[in-house]
Amino acid sequence: MDWNEKFAVVEACLEVNEEIEQDFYLQPSGVSADGLSSLQAEFPFVSDDYLRFLQRTNGADIAQCRFVEVERIPAAIEQYGDVYLPKRWLPFGYDAGGDPLLLHESGQVALGDGTSSSETFEFLADTFADFLENVLMGQRYGAIFRIPLDEQITFYEEELDDDPWLAFLVEQTWLRIS
Repeated sequence: MDWNEKFAVVEACLEVNEEIEQDFYLQPSGVSADGLSSLQAEFPFVSDDYLRFLQRTNGADIAQCRFVEVERIPAAIEQYGDVYLPKRWLPFGYDAGGDPLLLHESGQVALGDGTSSSETFEFLADTFADFLENVLMGQRYGAIFRIPLDEQITFYEEELDDDPWLAFLVEQTWLRIS
């Protein structure tokens, strides 16, 4: 199931599962064609996956991550551009701890270190679609918390009762604990 289909499932469940409402919010409108063209001109490495996401929503909160509106990208660049150079990185959001979510020139998604003075990062997904589908809404959810892959099942078992989003992912069978 791709991220668009998963978004539709989540949106349908919001009415009956109020607990996940805090973990999933999409701005009601997307970025205009002109706005997408401007972003692509400034960052030629921006992936089609990310552009499709922006067509759907100009900003979002999904599972401990805030996706900034296109208009706020310059502020993110100002904050992180000395460390994560704009020719190589596009800061598109933040995790719950304030660390930058970054789109790399390779198309990979990384989690940076907001307090570092050097280019410190951890790749989370090979593509933006992979990040949405398998990290924020799938089996590698623990990666957003910097949980090593071999420790994620234990993390899920320990957090299941306290994390409504994790419980939702398990309920949808997008994430399996056993």
